Amino acid sequence: MDRISQLPDFIIHHILSFVSKFHGPPVALVRMSVLSKTWFDLTASFPILFFNIRKFTSPETFFKYVEYTTSRFCHQNVTAHEFSLYTIVKEPTELDIVDRCLGLVLKNGVRDLVINISYLSDEQQKYRLPNRLLSVSMLKSLIIRGCDLPSSLFFDVPKFKSLTWLTLEDIQIDEEVIKYFTISCPLLKGFDISRCHGFKCFCVYGHQNLHSVFIFYCTQLERIDIEAPNLGHLWVNMEERGPPRMNLASCKKLRVVTYTGHPSSNNFLSNFPFIETLFFQMEDTSDNLKWSSHSLRTLVLESDCDLEEVELNTPNLVLFIYGSHSRMVTRWSLSRDSTNLKACMECYPNGSLGALWFQKLRLFLDKKNGFKVLNLYIFALHVEKLVELEKLKAIELPPYELEHVGLQLNTSNESSGHVAFVDAILWCCRPRSLTLISSSSLTDFVEQNDDVVKFICEKLLQQEDEGHISIQIVSCHEGKTISFIKKEVVQEEAGMELSKVPSECQESAADVSGGWQQ
Repeated sequence: MDRISQLPDFIIHHILSFVSKFHGPPVALVRMSVLSKTWFDLTASFPILFFNIRKFTSPETFFKYVEYTTSRFCHQNVTAHEFSLYTIVKEPTELDIVDRCLGLVLKNGVRDLVINISYLSDEQQKYRLPNRLLSVSMLKSLIIRGCDLPSSLFFDVPKFKSLTWLTLEDIQIDEEVIKYFTISCPLLKGFDISRCHGFKCFCVYGHQNLHSVFIFYCTQLERIDIEAPNLGHLWVNMEERGPPRMNLASCKKLRVVTYTGHPSSNNFLSNFPFIETLFFQMEDTSDNLKWSSHSLRTLVLESDCDLEEVELNTPNLVLFIYGSHSRMVTRWSLSRDSTNLKACMECYPNGSLGALWFQKLRLFLDKKNGFKVLNLYIFALHVEKLVELEKLKAIELPPYELEHVGLQLNTSNESSGHVAFVDAILWCCRPRSLTLISSSSLTDFVEQNDDVVKFICEKLLQQEDEGHISIQIVSCHEGKTISFIKKEVVQEEAGMELSKVPSECQESAADVSGGWQQ
């Protein structure tokens, strides 16, 4: 007995919504529709209409399926939850099909609408959205790419009273279009403009609900002026250009800014007086960065600039992530929970590391940034650079005092290379504890790099005064970590249960006094 078909329609439609719409043509829905008349009606009234031409073998098959499925659904006289169309247009007749199907859907209403059209040539005439679109009051999300806006945009009474998200991509717009949408969409929370042309100013005034603004590759943009009390996230990608003039001083909830481009001036952060988190991807490294902000707490700098070119006056900064591989940040976590109250610097340098890089790191730590924790991720290390690390011993700089160093070596070098690298780290800083993370199993790492473990212990002991100093080794097999804690740290921290590593790993602890003990 087919018990599923006995369920209420809305429950069955919810179940059908889990049928993947991203992996191939809608074979499952087609097969269900031929099981029985009941299933035919259920699939016909399924309110999620998703069409992607890349999942079909030919344009003819795709457009026939779009027209048939849309017509069948609209005959049910129900509202669509979603209508998404991703297509590449070759012939004008294909646009006629798009227009007929979209008109049918808009007549009955739709909540989420995506029209994404690409063309084989820039000479092709773009599809113009129907005027009926402007009267769909239930629309909550609107994503448009590669279309012309309705011709009656400035003449019809706006009815986008429910719209919360708007994306415009590869569309000719001007300042009046931006003004029209922001005024006619009082509930708008997210506004995304990508690769649009024809406007030089992005201005929004007095919008109470706008929370996120995303502006990508709009190379003609010269000014951003926003007065929105609830704006929390601004994302601007200007490629290799400097930032536009910005006025966001009234946006007191603007805490997160993501920017790609060139800062062009050292007053960049003054545009965001309440910023707490900055993700900055810099294309041009010709100028030094001198930033000052008393509110900034997290800075992610993805750039090939040298640390000597970075000067920060950020007294409340608790996390600074720097390097060419900052996209890999989420793949690595080194005791984040135990250090989240201490100022932390994380480095993701490129693979070409030598003595000069470590010297610059050491000098950067001296710039009164107040870092207590250093996490270092090494993705690769050129063997020819290891010889250069010996040059550090000729540089008379005392190691920088840190509470903790986290170190992950993801290199193809033998243990001798790891020893040289660890030696450079411990030339640079003097930590009270050190955690080593292995990309493989901890057991294999220790077996293959026993001399690295011995060296770390000996080097940490050498940094301290001779006498009653020992190193406590704590391993965590599940987390693939091994930690080295100076015994005095454990003694002086009352009630501290090896805070630098998870407490469940304490059973693997061992003491080393004055050297390595098997």
